[in-house]
Parts: sequence; structure tokens; C-alpha cells
Amino acid sequence: MLVGGRRPGIVPAAAPDLAERAANDTFKPFLGPRLGDVRSPCPGLNALANHDICPRNGKGYTIPLLTECLADGLNMGADFSLFVGAEGIGSNPNFLSLSFDLDQIDHHDMVIEHDASLSRADGSTGNNYSFNQTIWDTVLAYYSGMVETSILPLRRQNTIVYGETAIYLSTMGDPVTGVAPIEYVPALFEEERLPYEEGWGKTTQPTTLASLAAMVFELNVENGEELPEGLVLTESTLKATLRGKSRSHHWQGP
Repeated sequence: MLVGGRRPGIVPAAAPDLAERAANDTFKPFLGPRLGDVRSPCPGLNALANHDICPRNGKGYTIPLLTECLADGLNMGADFSLFVGAEGIGSNPNFLSLSFDLDQIDHHDMVIEHDASLSRADGSTGNNYSFNQTIWDTVLAYYSGMVETSILPLRRQNTIVYGETAIYLSTMGDPVTGVAPIEYVPALFEEERLPYEEGWGKTTQPTTLASLAAMVFELNVENGEELPEGLVLTESTLKATLRGKSRSHHWQGP
């Protein structure tokens, strides 16, 4: 339950390294969308727009602009921003503009929009862009009783969903261990805000395609899934896989 746009309860004390990160960050207030602003199926991009770290109106995103605001807000590497930005431009019917709006990246089976999302319905439902509490509750149920996220076994999924999981574990916690206070995650997904109030600060180590590939590999291992013979998860193979189509159903929990 949200009270005044925030989750009620006592804010837990941040771990020392997280507290240091938060102390070194310059916080931009949560503003939210205005009438006429647009948003995407991605809670991270929406949160950056809601804090006006990326353009608050959600429009006119270029690769240089996206690279700057993803680095400023979440310490995402330039390689990741280039990849996402190129896919975003490809979703714009006027791709010669070399820009995109956030609501243009809800095209089904683009890198950002995919079936089996952690917080959105499948494309076949007709609404693949709005937050879906019922689907998200299955994720929260999986973390019930825990105080931190971690790289844990999930129901059988695909690399696209593992990629989505790796991104939030990396940016909310640590790009190597995937550990983050649970309290951070609902703030990002449910309220689409950066959890500054809970003690979060952006990571000191950037999240890159290489670090995401390593975490996706760990998620595959933890789930007992074998990569196709001869496939090694690198930046290139991760990009190729994320461009593929999702073939599984919603995240079901353990």
C-alpha cells in the first residue's frame, strides 16, 4: 500500500558502503510526469524522467543525451546506453531523426518491451506498458522474508528476463554481487522513483554490457539452465540474445 506516493514504514538504515554512495550523490527531487509527458515500459527510464535526470517530458532522446543521463542517474556504461539508444531510435517511425520518445519503445519484442516482464503484462493483452500490480506481486512474494536481493534461482525463464533482473540488481545494489536492500526495489518498480529516501546512491562501479552478461550467466547457472553448446555470454552475444523474442510466460516465483 502506498501512502502519499510512498511506501509507509520505517526507512531501514543503509549499509556503510551504500550510505557512503548516497552521501556522495546529488539528489534530484521526484517530480513525476505532467500532462502531455510520456513514459515507457521501463521503470528505470521512467524514474530518471520523473527526477528530471533524463528529460522529464520523455521526448527527444538521442544517444548522447541518453548516455549522459543514464550515467548521471544510474552509472550505466556508455556501451549499454549506445545499445539501448540504437534500439530506441529503431522504434521511432521517423528513425532518421536519430531520436525517440519513451512511449515509442513499447513496441512488442523490442529490447525494452518483452513478454514475461517482471512488472508489465504481455503484448497480447493490449497494455504492455502500464505497471501491473498483480504480476509484480509474484516478484515481491519471492522475496518475502528477505531483507536483501540476491542472485537466486527463479522459475524457468529466458535471457531477456534475466537481463531485466540483472539490470535492477546491478543498479539498485551491486553490479557484481546483485545484492541490494529489498526496500529499494518497490520504489523503483511501483513508484518509478530512485530510492534516495531509503538511502540508495548510484553504484561506484558502472553497469556495462560485460557486467550484465556476467550476471545473466550467474542467473542461468542458479536456475540450472545450460547455455546452448558453444555459446559464451559476452557483450556481443548478450546484445544478440536481448534482440531475440521472448518465448516464456510471466515470472512465476520460486
